[in-house]
Amino acid sequence: MFVGNKSTVGQVKTFQLGSETRLLISYTVFLTTTIAMSLLDEPVPQDDQMRDRARQFEEFLGDEALAANYRDDIARILRTEETRLIVNIDDLRDYRRELADGLLKQPVEFLPAFDEALQTLAKVVHDPDKHEVEGKNYRIGLSGSFGDHHVSPRTLKAEHLGKMISLEGIITRCSLVRPKMLKSVHYCPETKLFHTREYRDATTSTSNLPPTSSVTPQTDDEGNPLQTEFGFCTFRDHQRISIQEMPERAPAGQLPRSTDIILDDDLVDKCKPGDRIQLVGVYRSVGGGAGGAFK
Repeated sequence: MFVGNKSTVGQVKTFQLGSETRLLISYTVFLTTTIAMSLLDEPVPQDDQMRDRARQFEEFLGDEALAANYRDDIARILRTEETRLIVNIDDLRDYRRELADGLLKQPVEFLPAFDEALQTLAKVVHDPDKHEVEGKNYRIGLSGSFGDHHVSPRTLKAEHLGKMISLEGIITRCSLVRPKMLKSVHYCPETKLFHTREYRDATTSTSNLPPTSSVTPQTDDEGNPLQTEFGFCTFRDHQRISIQEMPERAPAGQLPRSTDIILDDDLVDKCKPGDRIQLVGVYRSVGGGAGGAFK
């Protein structure tokens, strides 16, 4: 995620270009939102629209007539125990343009359906004797041509908020990988009951709900003390990096601009300072004054 205003998820690829190594990271994001409808149309429940989009994405991933056979790619990530499938948005644009436009302009409404389609196909393609898919979250990463959604830290504008963008730059700083608690489990010896609590912050890409308190409960509603069961808590890998505009692309006489990025789960520890990377994700306001985040 870019601290400035953004959100994401993705996969990393390295390739050689001349004497320097370039790193390609694809991201995707899941957010909760409401569906915009015409007043002249009959209201369509959001769940129905989600299922319809998931069905269309599933047909796309399972279409063997495409130049890229994504069923084979799904089988490959199952064999290698990866959880991220990189999809070329140009293939999706050729297949059904409205789906590609929806991902670029309304990713918070289309990405969850794409992930659900991948999750469904992974369960269909997998071999029960060789692959374990239960409990794993398979997600989509994007590559390809993004047109005017291809930006740099200098050209990021308010008009890009809530849209899918592709950002290029040089990594200047990487933080340590730290665990972030998503759910805590607590046991009460007095009542012999378990209690759970979920946590969200401004960088949580899977929800548009307001942030919750980061304080873990010490007592239940009746004042009985609670013991935290760390073995049952859910954590997520979390890392913050900074990306700077490429010096050769900065206007003459001006310093390169930079922004911060937040990486979660399989994206952490995939790059180091000095790497030239391309990130694909949703530009999203996360508050915090003039800052923002690209995740």
